[in-house]
This record gives sequence, C-alpha cells and structure tokens, in this order.
Amino acid sequence: MVFSSLSFLVVFLPILLILFFLTPAKWKNIRQYILLLFSLIFYGAGEPLYIFLIIGCVSLTWLLSGKVKEKKKWALIVSILVNIVPLLITKYAGFIVSNFANLTRTDISMPSIVMPIGISFYTFQVITYIVDLFGGRIERQKNPLLFSLYIMFFPQLVAGPIVKYEEVTKSIEHPDVSWENVQKGTGRFILGLGKKVLIANQAGYIASTIQTNAISSLTSGMTWLCVLAYTVQILFDFSGYSEMAIGLGSIFGFHFPENFIDPYTSCSITEFWRKWHVTLGRFFREYVYIPLGGNRVSKAKWMRNIFIVWALTGLWHGASWNFVIWGLYYGVLIVIEKLTGISEKLPKAIGWIYTFFLVMVGWGIFMCDSVSLSEMFRFLGKLFFVNAASADPVTVGSLKLWGYIPFLVIGLFLSIPCGAFVRKKIESLRKKENAFIGTVFDLLLIAVLLISLMFLLGGTYNPFIYFRF
Repeated sequence: MVFSSLSFLVVFLPILLILFFLTPAKWKNIRQYILLLFSLIFYGAGEPLYIFLIIGCVSLTWLLSGKVKEKKKWALIVSILVNIVPLLITKYAGFIVSNFANLTRTDISMPSIVMPIGISFYTFQVITYIVDLFGGRIERQKNPLLFSLYIMFFPQLVAGPIVKYEEVTKSIEHPDVSWENVQKGTGRFILGLGKKVLIANQAGYIASTIQTNAISSLTSGMTWLCVLAYTVQILFDFSGYSEMAIGLGSIFGFHFPENFIDPYTSCSITEFWRKWHVTLGRFFREYVYIPLGGNRVSKAKWMRNIFIVWALTGLWHGASWNFVIWGLYYGVLIVIEKLTGISEKLPKAIGWIYTFFLVMVGWGIFMCDSVSLSEMFRFLGKLFFVNAASADPVTVGSLKLWGYIPFLVIGLFLSIPCGAFVRKKIESLRKKENAFIGTVFDLLLIAVLLISLMFLLGGTYNPFIYFRF
C-alpha cells in the first residue's frame, strides 16, 4: 500500500482518522495503540509474511535494549546483527553469490528472495536507536508497544524519513494533536500527493517509455530527455512521498525532520548532498563517517573515509554495480571539490549549472539498475553523442509523449532556483494573516486533491522508486 493509492486514500486513511479522532484525547494510550494497529495493517497489506520479520526484529531489539543501556557490548553487537542480517540476506545475498559465481566461474546460485518493503529504512532507524542508547544520548523506551510505534509508525515506515528517537520521544509519549497541526499536516499531505501524482508520475512515464526502447534507437536528445524526466521524477516522487509522511505525522501529533530542502538549487555537489535525502546523509555522517575519523585524520584516511561512506551509500540504494559506481562517482566529485575548492571559486550561476549537469549524469547512472554495465555505459555514451542512433530513431511524437511534456516543464521550473524563488514568495504570502488569501490557498489545495484523485482514477502509471530500496 502506498500513500498515492486509492485504497489508502479512500479506505485506510478515512477509517483511521475516524477511529483516532473519535477516541477521546484523554485516552491517549488507546490512540497510540490504534496507530500501532493500523501501522501493522498498513505494512501487512503489502508484506503479509514479512510482517513477522519486522515484529521479530523490533521485539528482540527491545528485549536487548536493557542490556544495551547498561553498555554491554555483546548486547550492542547482537542488536545490530539482529537487524542487519535480515537486510544482508534479503537484499544482498543474491548479489554476493552471483558475483562470487562469476569470479570463480562456477554455476552456484541461490533462490530469488523478495526484499521486504522498507527494510533499508527501518533497519537504519533501529540502528540509530541502538547506538544512541549505548552512547547514553537517549533514554530507553520501557514500553515495548511505544517502542514498536517508533519503528513501525506507518507514515515513515517504508520510505523514511529516517527518524532518530530523540526527535520523536515527546510525540510518542505525548502526541501533539491539535487543530493547527491537523491543518498544517493536511496541507503538506495534499501538496506531497500533488507532487507525486501530477508531476512525478507524468515525468516518470516519459522516462520509462523512452528507456524501454533499444538504446540503439535513442538519439542524444532523446537520451537527455529521458535523464531529465527521471531527474524530475525522482525528486518529486521521493520528496512528495516524504512530504506526505511529514504531513501525516503532523496530523497525528508527530514532528518528523525535513528530508529535502530544494536540492536542485544547489551550487555544489557538497551542497546538493546537504539538501537531498537529508536523514540518510545524516545517518552515514553520524554513524559511519565520524566514527571512522571523519576529516580529523590524515588526508589519505579522510579520502578513505569518503569512499567508504559513498560506496555504502551506493549499495544502500540497491544490490547492483551501477549503484556502487553511482556512489563512488559522488565520492570522487566531493573529494575534488574539497581538495580544489572549486565550488567556492565559481560564480553561483556557473556553480549551479555544473552541479545540475553532474547530478543529471549521476541519475543517468542510477536509473540503469536493470541493465548490464556495458548497456549502462552505452546509454551514458548517448548523452555525449557517442554512437549515433539507428536509421529509425524514436521521437517524442512516435512515443506519444507530447501530452506529458507540460508536466515535466512545470516540475523542472518548480525545482530549479527561479521556481524555488517563486515558491518562497508564495509561501511568505500564504503566511500573512489574511482571510481572503487563506481561503484562496485552501481552495487551491482542494483543487490539487481533486485533480490528483482524478488522475489516479484515470491512470495506471503510479510507481514509487524508493520502494525498491
């Protein structure tokens, strides 16, 4: 089940809202247990078998957390293994075995394993809790059901943000349920839904339609259009979903951290990764990079730390060599920026152009997870006019994509600096205490909701990229 599905919008969410808000506020424990029950239903609807896996991991982690709090290293190690091993088996075992078979030229293989939805996200969230508890930065949650709610609360369960316990401790025990938060949360949810349905899905259709054609039939222009569409899709897909999660959290009295801060306005690669998937970057910085020594080591060890972090970042996104290459690609770019200081020397306009260009090339690598490395490099070569298209190249017209182009243009405009400037002006206008302006914005939100529902009713293309990771 995804937030942008009709089953969620017209069945799951309305029933939950009715039960939650009909329960008197003084019965906060009942409300918390309603949220936990519906979170289990939400996850079970998509993963009826793997629900036992997440319940088992959460239960064992809570049982061990008392010893972790007492700084027992064995408990820390066992707690981490309890959560990491299922991730390694379901996500990476096939990748490891197939590469071993290729290296040794043997025919060993293993059965295909379906990866549990959201395991990459909730595993990292559990690890932040375990490590912070061991380090004495947080107090142990003594109530196992409330601890389960922290990990399994449905808005952030399957696609983040990766929430640290200290950020929601008060919300778990004393949810900040108010009419103001319901209003804010509803607005953010609708805007996130609009991003996902009206922009990401339309841009995604362009990218997937072009990508399904043989690489030999693509011109350089069509390849760039494919990558540009994917660039818009992945931003509005993931940031839209994160915004829906933050909005839902607000409705039920939880305050989640921001996960995207206008990343396509960045003027350097370093800045881009401070704004893109913020909570994942924070995880690798605080729980991998800094423990390795960060930048307070020799230059050689600092570079080692950078490449370890970025190789892991790539692998986190998927068990495929294109993701490893994608991660190391960014590691190289960041090392170059740090060593040369180029991002600080360039005018902002030039810095933005070079950053956006390199990010698009990166997405070109990222989106090739279903093809061989040779095919990936052929695809990337098309961006730079390597290998001409066949005698009968595909076009926007032949693929019947013209109707989707306006949505791509709107998404591109909203994501780059000029669009971000306009959005901030509109946001500042919205914050003014003016009844007429407030009514206009409410009507616009209703329009976005209705149009999104119309698109969902009439369309079938509604993927979610990060469910694969």
